[in-house]
Amino acid sequence: MRNSLVWFVLFCLLFPVLIAEEKGKKPDVEETVEVIGKVPLVRALQSVSVLGRELVQGGGRDGLKELLNQCPGMLVLNAGNPAQFSYAFARGASVNQMLYLIDGVKLHDPSTSLSGNFSFLSPQLVEKVEVVRGPLSSMYGSSAMGGVVNVITRKKEGTRFSIAGGSHGTWDSQVHFGKQLGAFHVFLNAGLLHYDGHLDNDQVERNNFIIHSGYDRDDFTLGLSLFGSLVEAGIPWNLGMTTPRRGYEQDNFVASLPLGLGLGDRARLDVVASLHWNRYDFRDPDDAWNPQFANKSFLAEAQAKFTTRLLKNVKLVAGADLSMQRIANLENDQVLIPGTSLGVASVYADLQADLGRLLLAGSLRYDGYEGLAGVFSPHFGASLNLTPFLKLRASASRSFRAPTLPEMLNPYWGNAALLPETGRSLEAGVDLYVAALQFGFTAFDSTYRNLIGYSPLTFRFANINRAAVRGAEASLDWEALAGIRCRAAYTYLHTQDIQYGRELLRRPRHVLSAGVSYRAASGITASADVTVVGKRLDYDELLWTVAENKAFNQVGLMLRLPLGRQVSVFCRVDNALNARYEEVLGYPAPPRRLMLGVAYQVGD
Repeated sequence: MRNSLVWFVLFCLLFPVLIAEEKGKKPDVEETVEVIGKVPLVRALQSVSVLGRELVQGGGRDGLKELLNQCPGMLVLNAGNPAQFSYAFARGASVNQMLYLIDGVKLHDPSTSLSGNFSFLSPQLVEKVEVVRGPLSSMYGSSAMGGVVNVITRKKEGTRFSIAGGSHGTWDSQVHFGKQLGAFHVFLNAGLLHYDGHLDNDQVERNNFIIHSGYDRDDFTLGLSLFGSLVEAGIPWNLGMTTPRRGYEQDNFVASLPLGLGLGDRARLDVVASLHWNRYDFRDPDDAWNPQFANKSFLAEAQAKFTTRLLKNVKLVAGADLSMQRIANLENDQVLIPGTSLGVASVYADLQADLGRLLLAGSLRYDGYEGLAGVFSPHFGASLNLTPFLKLRASASRSFRAPTLPEMLNPYWGNAALLPETGRSLEAGVDLYVAALQFGFTAFDSTYRNLIGYSPLTFRFANINRAAVRGAEASLDWEALAGIRCRAAYTYLHTQDIQYGRELLRRPRHVLSAGVSYRAASGITASADVTVVGKRLDYDELLWTVAENKAFNQVGLMLRLPLGRQVSVFCRVDNALNARYEEVLGYPAPPRRLMLGVAYQVGD
């Protein structure tokens, strides 16, 4: 078996290389990846997936979830319908060890120990999604231990509108408007979703909007961005029983002011100031023990980044971040944490040496949290282009997650003496880029220490656990024939919970996603995709014990037909085989859903 696997990997690597050499093809992947500092994809040291507009438009039926699940190393599991809590794992890292960005601005919620749930964002509002697997604490600080997802919103001239309706009272509408007036621009994206599931109290209302305006002339840019997400959802199922009145509201708002200034031919200064509001309000009037709780947070952040070339082939990026977090927690009308604040100051530097085919990089970040010991996060990496289209890469990183204010200050289970969670990660991989094919393979090994968990001895949070994760991931993107594109991603994980001597919960050993899409010259497009998730350990809330959750697969279909240059109709089927499964044990996944819609577009 092992020999067969080795030969298979070698074949995948060498066969496309031989074809490319014979035909003399050159790589056409010049994609610049913003989340790692506008580095071309063909030179990147990290494991990166870029989900472009074509893939975004064809997927994302339940927010970003389906898109993320098509990336190697990524898995998002929902506790029921699309708006229920999402457990997003990057290479087996915990759900609160992953960081979301929107146009480079952090989306995080310090009022909860479970981090924010942003996988439900409507992908129809974005231009592309950049996914980095592996630590990026050296660039982004806390929580970027398993990976970073950067959502880049749509900024194109023109108008687009779509509306769709279907099973279970679902309707979904999206609108985009963009206008360029000389050096000034304005872009508007908005989306509305209403969903009623097959269960009572399974309704969802999701409203997203993004507004960009700005001025861009020569070496000076100034903008103003507003982002909002409002979700209201019922929670139909809990502890094996129906809950007809349980539900929650979650609001997130971000205002950011980016400023860019070119300093000659060799340097640039970028500054971003942002304000971030979060609100989560849970209620269940039928629950005698916990009928209501609410979390609120406010963050003010300022980031400055200076980029320059010290020598012809040496690039320096240095910066500083300042932030203030303020939270308030209430439970059953009792104030648990009354308006507590925390300050954070960070500095970092990244040095890259471009030695032709060899790219070397080293970075170091220091984060100082008020009341906590400072944390250093180093990163070292190298990439070697053996040919213009074949790259080897390797990196070593350290990362961390700072304890949240509720973990430290909650009067019932908080612990002010908590230490930051820390991680150490090694990875090595190979990437292949030819005109019609992209292939990547990465092996990784990570160890996490001082993990924060609930101690049954002290009945408080404590640094009580360690975990080890090792595995491999592979991805393939192949334009097999004109108009026909095939994609596949596979992840193997071997995880170990040191404290309990078992695998980490909800991390399957095997995850496979695959899809094929067709785009005709007439504008007709069709796609089919499948995600296969292996069996995994989970927590049985009824028996208060660990149990095995069965493997499952989910199939999606999409067809789009043009009715002219500007109008098209489309059909989408989610869970096409109507499979019965539970992504999170105890919470049934939605059944088959059919959606029919029409779209109107002028411009890009």
